[in-house]
Amino acid sequence: MKKSGSLKVVLLWLAGVRIILGIAAIPLAKFLYEDHFLWLVLLRPTKEVILAGAFLAKQTDKPTLLLQIVIAAVPLSILGVWHFYYLGRFYSKEIKSGSLPWIGSRILPAKKIKKLAMVLDKKGWKLIFLGRLAAFPSALMGASAGSSDMESKEFLPPDGIGGLAAIAEVIAVGYLLGSIFNPKDPKTSWLITGVGVAALFVLLFLLGKYLNRE
Repeated sequence: MKKSGSLKVVLLWLAGVRIILGIAAIPLAKFLYEDHFLWLVLLRPTKEVILAGAFLAKQTDKPTLLLQIVIAAVPLSILGVWHFYYLGRFYSKEIKSGSLPWIGSRILPAKKIKKLAMVLDKKGWKLIFLGRLAAFPSALMGASAGSSDMESKEFLPPDGIGGLAAIAEVIAVGYLLGSIFNPKDPKTSWLITGVGVAALFVLLFLLGKYLNRE
């Protein structure tokens, strides 16, 4: 019992550290982008970072960079959500009662988790899978699944497959945009790239809004 209590505290603080590293990556991005992109992925393995990495790999003709990004992003982005799933399970009682410790209430916002749990109850595995492909709070979805006592065999497989599909999705778009980009005509190329990125994230946002409806 004591070991279980210690483990959940460690997992909570680890989630806090990951969030801080993700925030720190934003101002560091301009320094890491060209020569140390892998560090950026390790700090913040999000869709926009992986998309930019695929674009950079194609533009600089570095297939090894793309491989490194995939190797780093797959475990971090998938296990990151699974981490929140187990946080939801460990802190299920506190989430339901609203009695989380201070740092816990910041990492696991009870109101949002309860709302997502209601949506999850109606839409099941489809929400888990499609949520990974959309602009959607997948980490909080994991916490919602855990706190609602959803079995790991119901959550982990669709989430893992969705996570892999999401990584493939943004890598394909980033690589395509990198192929289209012409350094000899940067103005037109940046316009096309900007439109392509904007279109992708608008679609992801709209899908996320649709999925978030009860």
